[in-house]
Amino acid sequence: MKVDLRSMTMFSQLPDEALAQVKSALKERQLATGEILFNQGDPGNELVIVEEGKMAIFVPAPGNPQVGQAIRVFQPGELLGEMALIDRKPRSASARAEEASTILTLSGDDFRRLLGESPEMTLAVMGGLSDRIRYTTDFLGEVRTWIRRIAEGNYQTAGMGAGTTYADKSLAELAEDFARMAAQVQEREEQLRREVAQLRIEIDEAKRKQEAERIMGSEYYRSLKERAKRLREQDE
Repeated sequence: MKVDLRSMTMFSQLPDEALAQVKSALKERQLATGEILFNQGDPGNELVIVEEGKMAIFVPAPGNPQVGQAIRVFQPGELLGEMALIDRKPRSASARAEEASTILTLSGDDFRRLLGESPEMTLAVMGGLSDRIRYTTDFLGEVRTWIRRIAEGNYQTAGMGAGTTYADKSLAELAEDFARMAAQVQEREEQLRREVAQLRIEIDEAKRKQEAERIMGSEYYRSLKERAKRLREQDE
């Protein structure tokens, strides 16, 4: 095992005996780049530890379950998927390997058995959930800020990916996506302004043409033409 379970909040306070039970219950699995570990809506039946590589949590695109912007990327030594084991609800997002990865899994049955046998692990799980809530709160705060700035047309400050350092790489990636989205929105607005300006020119031209046709078709205009014709004939 290449990861140190003691470095993880959930297992850091476990007695040696309980930690040994966790290690014996873990199962290793290899994933290829892009391989889906679980899909949104799947039953949550295992906890996952990243041993090597990177795992991403993402919301799949409609009709394409393998595509979606990473909400969070988990590095070696990080843990994911425990929420579904605790609330026993379907997976709220999908998970895929961002590169060739090795993971360790702990089944739901073993997880709940260990919780029942180790009060220390129960307390550690509560601490891990607090960390997850703080992360989610910070994450949503960032997203809310970007959306508000884009809605206000503040495109220069909406792109917070450039020159900004985040503790989690996926936040920086999402910031870059917001920056790209802001640039696209700004370009669409500028294009729309150009099209509106062109439309105004075309409308003004059409109005001038319509007015000219109206004048040229009027009785007064025809009488002027007739008088001008008679004057030319007299001069000749």
